[in-house]
Amino acid sequence: MKIYTIYSESHKGLYSVFSNSLLNTNVQIHAEETPQVCKSGLYGSSDAINFWRLKVKYIFKILCFETEPFVFSDIDVYFFRDFVSDLEHRLGGNDFIAQFEKHQFGIFPTACGGFIYIRPNDRTRKMFLWMLKHLDRFGDDQKALNAYIYTHPLTKLKFLPKTYYSVNYDNGNKIWNGEGVSVTIKNPFMIHYHWTTGIENKLKLLKMVKRQVC
Repeated sequence: MKIYTIYSESHKGLYSVFSNSLLNTNVQIHAEETPQVCKSGLYGSSDAINFWRLKVKYIFKILCFETEPFVFSDIDVYFFRDFVSDLEHRLGGNDFIAQFEKHQFGIFPTACGGFIYIRPNDRTRKMFLWMLKHLDRFGDDQKALNAYIYTHPLTKLKFLPKTYYSVNYDNGNKIWNGEGVSVTIKNPFMIHYHWTTGIENKLKLLKMVKRQVC
């Protein structure tokens, strides 16, 4: 299985954390460093959309040449154990599978665009091309992704279980600011240590989760 990731200079230090966690898994890493188009490097900054645009273009490009399902992962993901056979089993006849994020607007379950196992086909290529065209309208890649999902129901999505972990599962869907969180998931495949701002906080969050599950 191939895993693709993209990152800019501000997040370059996370690549070794990401890649080292994959040493005992049966995956091939394909990583690309991009220009620092988001000057602050912070989620939610006014120019963060520049990086999201690069990310959507990157995934669309891969969908145009890959013929087998592949993983796209954000760089702030740490893997605890091999996930290959689990993802292959879960994909089934779906177009892609993704982390569950939260309930958008309190109603719709929301897919996280930062960790997906995706099948290259006409539907997924159309989805990412649509996202690219409408990204400015929605403001970020995740809102565009979920807008497409709920307006184009022929695209088949399945959510991953919470063993593909995010801290929002245990902290009430809020940005993590260093407070203690009791991790309820046992033996996770991974943690996506987002839902926080800044590299220092991200690594603190990763350390906190590892302390509880390792």
